[in-house]
Amino acid sequence: MRVADGRITDGWIRALPVILGLCWTFGCSGPEAEPSRDARPNFQGITLTLGAVGDPEILAGITAQRGEWIASREGEIEIVDEPADPSEPSKAAEFDVLVFPGWALGNLIDRELLEEIPNSVVLPPQPAQDVEEDEEETGYQYEDLAPAFREQASKYGTERYALPLGGSALVLAYRRDALESEANLAAAEELGISLKPPATWEELDALAGFFQGRDWDGDGSPDFGLAAALGADDAEGVGNATFLARAASLGWHRDQYSFLFDSDDMAPRIDSPPFVEALKGIAGWKDLGPPGAETFDIAAARAAFREGKTALLIDRAEKAAEWSAGKLIGVAPLPGSARVYEPLRKIWTEDSSPNRPTHLPRGGGWLVGVRRGLETKKREAAFDLILYLTEADVANRIAAERIFPMLPVRARWMGRGLPDPASAPDVDPRLWSDAVSQSLLAERVLPGLRIPDANGYLADLAKGRVDAVSGGKAPEEALGEIAAAWTKRTQDHGPRRQLWHYRRSLNALATLPTPPPKGE
Repeated sequence: MRVADGRITDGWIRALPVILGLCWTFGCSGPEAEPSRDARPNFQGITLTLGAVGDPEILAGITAQRGEWIASREGEIEIVDEPADPSEPSKAAEFDVLVFPGWALGNLIDRELLEEIPNSVVLPPQPAQDVEEDEEETGYQYEDLAPAFREQASKYGTERYALPLGGSALVLAYRRDALESEANLAAAEELGISLKPPATWEELDALAGFFQGRDWDGDGSPDFGLAAALGADDAEGVGNATFLARAASLGWHRDQYSFLFDSDDMAPRIDSPPFVEALKGIAGWKDLGPPGAETFDIAAARAAFREGKTALLIDRAEKAAEWSAGKLIGVAPLPGSARVYEPLRKIWTEDSSPNRPTHLPRGGGWLVGVRRGLETKKREAAFDLILYLTEADVANRIAAERIFPMLPVRARWMGRGLPDPASAPDVDPRLWSDAVSQSLLAERVLPGLRIPDANGYLADLAKGRVDAVSGGKAPEEALGEIAAAWTKRTQDHGPRRQLWHYRRSLNALATLPTPPPKGE
């Protein structure tokens, strides 16, 4: 073949039919064809048993989305509706794939029920050299997971034991007409109160106080300020989460990793000054809501807000569908604190900007993991299934399930509004997205307690919190009793072992590879 001035010569053209004939007959060597991007592993003959630790309603969304995995992998999924006991998840040993709230992670690891997920499962292979940089991303896209879920909620120490399925975050919902009406704006200006989402908890208290007893909706009858879960709230734990969110802004110092316990000796911090101040503030809310507000669980608080009795509500963002009955709703992240307690020096410090860490309820949301000890092919199928359930599109469809709504855990989905926009047409989608993004992508995020028996510790907290809010005990006395109950609970489990778990759960402190023996 000769090429002259960039042109193919006549000799090459005459030879082309012969060359093509030889290639047809014998084959021509060249670059090997790349496998299809849509290639999927085959798990024909394998059945995976999937179940939940805790609330079985989370399985509704998974049940609806399992068909594609079954069709493309030719495996089977058996979903068990009866959940494992959250406080004693022995039934979890019967599941191949486990769905669970973050607070159960310590229990499952303590019982050696979870398989560690290696990096090779979630991290993509290095791209080929000829792939264009701007080519659309494919695969699991591990880096798209928000850091709070990628590096904290799904890990225990440096090891990854689960993948994040959905999240939860507390936000402040408010009636827009209450904050925007001319009459309310004028009255607030006279009192020196700003009708805008508060930056600090003290500003929230003042805002709720302004609306308390005022006809802020113009219907001719006095209304109320704030609805929150102040009473027993075992079903969702929003009451404890609200208290811990306020306490975190006061007591989770920027120089500290630990919060609820001393990370050197497991001594409770729950009776220290920031928790006392937080509980005093929350106990005062019973005078800023409707009659009987001190007994409200979160369902009663939502009902009061939805019925137009209060201007403000603290709730889980994913529950937005239960907020409105025809009135426009705004959403904001929870406030912070200008004062922060430094536990080592036992002093209060002040900053120019509020300390505003995010406390994640439910131990950081909902996770999905693989039971330890599966045979090789079944373990491969289980890893593939949890990747499928937590990939962006599938996880977002599961999060949109109205029976069990969750927040997205991927950064790119957080700015797109509610997973099911039709479920809450009165909620401002931009404000909702901003509040969720600011909460879940905050610089400092604190997943809720995840050590063994986390639910027991939280039950102790709930009892003392309710005693203080109801007026039965002073906050200092109630918190002292909680600290004593926590100390006993730690002793019963073994203080050295619980300390190992607590340090491990912080994802930031050095620990030995294995915990001390049980009971130590």
